[in-house]
Amino acid sequence: PDQFRLKTPMSDVGTYEWGGRTARHHFCPGCGCGTFTRAPDWSTGEPDYDNPRISINAWLLDDFDIGPLPVIVLDGRTLW
Repeated sequence: PDQFRLKTPMSDVGTYEWGGRTARHHFCPGCGCGTFTRAPDWSTGEPDYDNPRISINAWLLDDFDIGPLPVIVLDGRTLW
């Protein structure tokens, strides 16, 4: 999170939370594209609220080749 810089004012960003409200999913209110998410670190299987993580939608980055990135397929329908 310390390296994340949002150039758009938060007042111009949509936010969606559900359930336990542990994650904040941010989106463009104009087109609906998900832009980034702020959530606790879950690497231990439990939420670490003191160590938040930022996930960004890399498809929205300019001049970024997403092709070489490794793909991890998650089957959310049957694995949860």
